[in-house]
Amino acid sequence: MKTRKSFSVNVGPTIFAGDIRGHKIFGDVGPEYGGHDVAMMPSEGMLVVFGNCLGMEIALACRNKGIPYEGMTVEVEADFEEQHHWMDNFRLIVHMPEALDERTRRTVLAGAGLCTVHNTLKRGPKVEVSIAE
Repeated sequence: MKTRKSFSVNVGPTIFAGDIRGHKIFGDVGPEYGGHDVAMMPSEGMLVVFGNCLGMEIALACRNKGIPYEGMTVEVEADFEEQHHWMDNFRLIVHMPEALDERTRRTVLAGAGLCTVHNTLKRGPKVEVSIAE
């Protein structure tokens, strides 16, 4: 198993920049939470990353099988439990650019089954938080 590591740094009052392999994602919160709303909230970013992961895996599967996928969209929504700070009931809807027959539908679902974010959430990963000395 490979280990991947990202680094997040505080770049503003409530703004963080996460970096992995030179690619950045910014996060902030809205004024109702004491932030400045200059970037998406991390929980929103999780929805975006989930949709991107699922979409990319479907696109790769479709490309390999010659199935049109350009213009595909993925909607992702989840219920946010504000008091306890967690999300539940993720719903993803894939909109393909053309109608699918049974064979192409199986290919799209097989591609979706390779989404690392989806597989990670289904598995219920272990999480550990520590403070550096």
